[in-house]
Amino acid sequence: MKKLTLLACSLFAFAAVAQAKEVAAPVTSSKEVVAEPVIIEEVVVAPVVENPWGFINLRAGWDFWSEYGDYNGRHSNNNYHPYDLSKKTKDFGGELAIEAYKSWDYFDLGLGVAYQHHMKRKTNDNVSGAEYKSVPLYVVGRYDINYWDWAATPYIKANVGYSFNFDSKSLNTPSGDYGTKVDDGLYWAAGVGVQYEDFNVDVLYGTNYAKTKVDGGDKFDNDYERVTLSVGYRFNIW
Repeated sequence: MKKLTLLACSLFAFAAVAQAKEVAAPVTSSKEVVAEPVIIEEVVVAPVVENPWGFINLRAGWDFWSEYGDYNGRHSNNNYHPYDLSKKTKDFGGELAIEAYKSWDYFDLGLGVAYQHHMKRKTNDNVSGAEYKSVPLYVVGRYDINYWDWAATPYIKANVGYSFNFDSKSLNTPSGDYGTKVDDGLYWAAGVGVQYEDFNVDVLYGTNYAKTKVDGGDKFDNDYERVTLSVGYRFNIW
């Protein structure tokens, strides 16, 4: 009896172990490899911008104040009637100019030429005239006052050259009109301005020196002084 009981227990244990082996699944250890995305950063290399060699500046100006040299004299054919020229002016005066510059860090130096239409002289006691026009050829210098990288660059400017004067008007008097001739002379101007990108605005005080000869009369200083407001546009030269 004991042998049968022992045999039955052995068979039961064997069957239980076999069933356990069939139910238990083998444990497999595996790691899933996930490829991480590779981020490629695009490096943009900014082009190297060189400073221009120089520039050409086209400029148009308006004389908002001006005066001529005044004169009080007598014509040889009219000794009893003096002609008194007023130095005050009226109507429009202005100029068109082209200037070519060589540039350094803060300084620009160049040459310029302008066509200048001077204002008319006001009538004084029915006497007027003796106006003229000018084409000055000049050396021009600009000094930039921008040490802090402002958006707009202030500058000081000066012109020095020679004025070719022409188209001298007659002297108009109550006793008649008298022809005139005008001599050439020196020219200069100086002032301040501001440059913003390719645009510039400046205010210059300048003088064209001239002497006018009246037919049958005297020669007198007939300088033209004015203050000119100008607007310009710059074209860089590389």
